[in-house]
Amino acid sequence: MADLLASSSNNKIPSLKRNQEVVGKVVMVSPSEILVDIGAKSEGIISGRELSAIGDVGKNISVGDSIEATVLYPENDAGQVVLTLRKLSGEKRWQELEERKKSGEEVEVVGYEANRGGIICDFLGLRGFLPSSQLAKATSKLEDLVNKTLSVKVIEVDRISNRLIFSQKGANKKDLGDLVKLLAKVKIGDKYTGVVTAILPFGVFVEIEIGSVGKLAGRQVGEKEPTDLQTHEPKNQKLEGLVHISEISWEKVDDVSKIYKVGDEVDVLVIAKDAANGRLNLSVRQLTEDPFAEEAKKYTKEMIVKGVVSRVTPYGVFVTLNDGMEGLIHISKIPPNMVYTEG
Repeated sequence: MADLLASSSNNKIPSLKRNQEVVGKVVMVSPSEILVDIGAKSEGIISGRELSAIGDVGKNISVGDSIEATVLYPENDAGQVVLTLRKLSGEKRWQELEERKKSGEEVEVVGYEANRGGIICDFLGLRGFLPSSQLAKATSKLEDLVNKTLSVKVIEVDRISNRLIFSQKGANKKDLGDLVKLLAKVKIGDKYTGVVTAILPFGVFVEIEIGSVGKLAGRQVGEKEPTDLQTHEPKNQKLEGLVHISEISWEKVDDVSKIYKVGDEVDVLVIAKDAANGRLNLSVRQLTEDPFAEEAKKYTKEMIVKGVVSRVTPYGVFVTLNDGMEGLIHISKIPPNMVYTEG
């Protein structure tokens, strides 16, 4: 008995926490659930909404597979550990999109929402944008494409910034050449007043008119676009750029739609351009001073301050000070027996 107790002490059952990442072996797969041995006192289960959320990823999982999962609830009513594979599912979808971009193969998406600049599309839970300029056929009613399955090519995919752009057109040298000429007229640091044409989870698209630096991009209804008397070409030509969600405000932005709507006028600053890919990056926040720089001057290292716990995360605790400034107590700086709760 002493030998058995000694051997079991080396195999302690781990205590699990919500959002903890675990690795386990699949022991059962059925249409309604997946059971995973993660070395806990009971098996982990993936079922219901969590199973349907991963779509085709779940169909490719077999008994004996080693998988990475995230703890959703350490224990349910039946004593099982509830797991989610949404992170794994999302990673595989991003990988597939990156591969499709390289190969040029089309993917099928579903039109989710129409706005002034194009169609927001859904690809297995990931939201991307199909600009109206990239539609195979011009249409006067973009709303007709909502809830329709569309075959598109992936032209931009950036997992870090959650940026996903689609196109129904093939590479057109003339179009790219015209775009390069337009981008050549734009300089880093130029300021424009543009119009919001699309709102997406990763930011907003803003349409500006080249040749109207510092002026409003739109014109009054019925007013003709000014032309060059020698070439008879429009003096002001439209170009669309992206204001990434991180460039909207110095404050953290969780939902872009709460700040802007399609048609809003917005002042922007050109911060980057990529002629090879026809990409123009804009910023709203860089038109103003960073408020943190001034506020941070009030604080020095080793200063003792008081605040209220605003958020508790797996990597530490966020504390809001009296003036609204927020700081982080990293988990490595918190005593092992100390537990914080919001408030």
